[in-house]
Amino acid sequence: MVRVCATHRTSMPTPAVKNPARKNAAKHNPEPVKRARGRPKREPLDIAPQGLSRESIIAKAAALAQNEALTEISMVRLARELNVAPGLIHYYVGSRDDLISGVINLYFRDRVGQMRAPSDDWRTNVREFARTTLNSMLKYRGIAAYIASHNRFRLFQKVLPGETDYGLEFFNRAAEVFRRGGLPPKMAALCYHLLMQYLVSCSMVEIGHQIPGEHENFIRSRLEGLDETRYAGALYIATEFSRLNSAETFEVGLEFIIAGIGALLDADGAKKRKR
Repeated sequence: MVRVCATHRTSMPTPAVKNPARKNAAKHNPEPVKRARGRPKREPLDIAPQGLSRESIIAKAAALAQNEALTEISMVRLARELNVAPGLIHYYVGSRDDLISGVINLYFRDRVGQMRAPSDDWRTNVREFARTTLNSMLKYRGIAAYIASHNRFRLFQKVLPGETDYGLEFFNRAAEVFRRGGLPPKMAALCYHLLMQYLVSCSMVEIGHQIPGEHENFIRSRLEGLDETRYAGALYIATEFSRLNSAETFEVGLEFIIAGIGALLDADGAKKRKR
């Protein structure tokens, strides 16, 4: 009988015991793949309807803004109108600021397109500028209302590289009306600002149905039977006030502004002659 010394016994590795259940679990439940940090790369979308683009989306929003407040035209609303997912609107247009600025830029492009090169007669230039500007405001009522109550994108726009800022183009052409008229820079700036305030006011009166002629019966009913001594002033203009219409009041107000600019020019000329 041969004895094997314990100190010379070789240690053999224990064979692994296969576990079929664990193998199947690993097969059907692989370890999750670790994602890289940061936002995933945005790939081009091939599922967009034919014809959908940044330009077409902005054009649709501008069309809606002819009768609806720009602030109420959301990305979701546009997606519903165009029958696409809201994500596609964001993909093509970007943020809501991008949408608003794009729509207003389209609006200014329309305004610039209606403006002709100014002549040497500044009075004619001012009349034509005021009329075409008001027409554009009333065409895009939702945009005009936005501009009247917001400072962001009121004039200068957020455009992509290579695009034209039509707000800037409009500002340049409007200023040229007064420059060609011979107004000094400060007076030209003042007249431009006052004229734009007048046009915004006229558009809001029209959009808000605030012209007295639209409420003639109501106004006259409230003034009938009043004490002629106590309310002499109100009764004096009551009939004519209740008949005022937008077209007439706009033209009269415009002539007031033109006359005021003329008076300023005359006063400035008189000062220069005295020097």
